[in-house]
Amino acid sequence: MDLPRLDPDEYGNGHLQGLVRKVHPDDALSFVKKLTTQPLSARFHTYRELLIGVYLLEQGLDVRYEQTLGGQTPDWHLDALGNRQEEIFDVFTLHQRREKDIEMTQSIAAYGRWAGWITVPPDHIYRKLTDKAGQYNDLATRYGVPMVLSPFVEFTASIDPNEMHHVLFERHGGWFATVPAVSGVLYSRMNNFEFQTMYYANPHAEFQSVLSSVLSSSNVA
Repeated sequence: MDLPRLDPDEYGNGHLQGLVRKVHPDDALSFVKKLTTQPLSARFHTYRELLIGVYLLEQGLDVRYEQTLGGQTPDWHLDALGNRQEEIFDVFTLHQRREKDIEMTQSIAAYGRWAGWITVPPDHIYRKLTDKAGQYNDLATRYGVPMVLSPFVEFTASIDPNEMHHVLFERHGGWFATVPAVSGVLYSRMNNFEFQTMYYANPHAEFQSVLSSVLSSSNVA
């Protein structure tokens, strides 16, 4: 497939083109359109959707991008194939709190650096997960399909796997206990320029994701 330039930087362009070539040709066209027309902030999110999709494909899942189900379009969709069930995956970014982002930006602009703690309160993570689950809770329940949320941790948020585990299984009795429609959470981040993931299965889920069987519980180095 002949692809246009997707990034001004030579390395970045090669990286993006390599990822796009791995998805379904029809989905590749969607990514090319977005990556060549969106503003920079939106392109970052599209890139994260692309990373997760390629990762799922590399696990042997034949996922498709933005397929409509019940009038909604989760980021990735797995059709029921053989003994595998239909499933939806949705990607979102876990940002630093807005007030902390502003503080960091102002410090860097004024002094060229920023010093301080960049931790994110557990309740902020808890609330963001709840907001995202709410978008597809009715869809997953109505169609009886597993739903996996994939929070991509922005580097300024600095949320490590142990913090995510604490929110999912312990905070306020564990976030998972409140959302049986969510089959699991696929945590992801870039760490020292390396893409890393960890899958957490929801023990309270109505339906278990195929990821419970194809992924180990210790994917993150």
